[in-house]
Amino acid sequence: MKPLLWVGSLVFLAGVVIMSAYSMYPLFKPNVEEFTMLFGIRLSMVLMGIGGAILILTMSFERYNEWKRMKEEISEEDLRP
Repeated sequence: MKPLLWVGSLVFLAGVVIMSAYSMYPLFKPNVEEFTMLFGIRLSMVLMGIGGAILILTMSFERYNEWKRMKEEISEEDLRP
């Protein structure tokens, strides 16, 4: 895997970990404020969105580069019947 894929995966997983931590937070501290819960949920959603966007863009660029390379390797004559 390329470094950017690792970064995207780690950011997405950090969002998942934060989401799970804030979902269990009221079990340990029942008098938690709404702002704290909403901040944790928003932070995790933003991290998961950024990580997902990085992964999708990176995979799209890799796929485009592979398609471009394949198009250069295969001549047009080979594709015609």
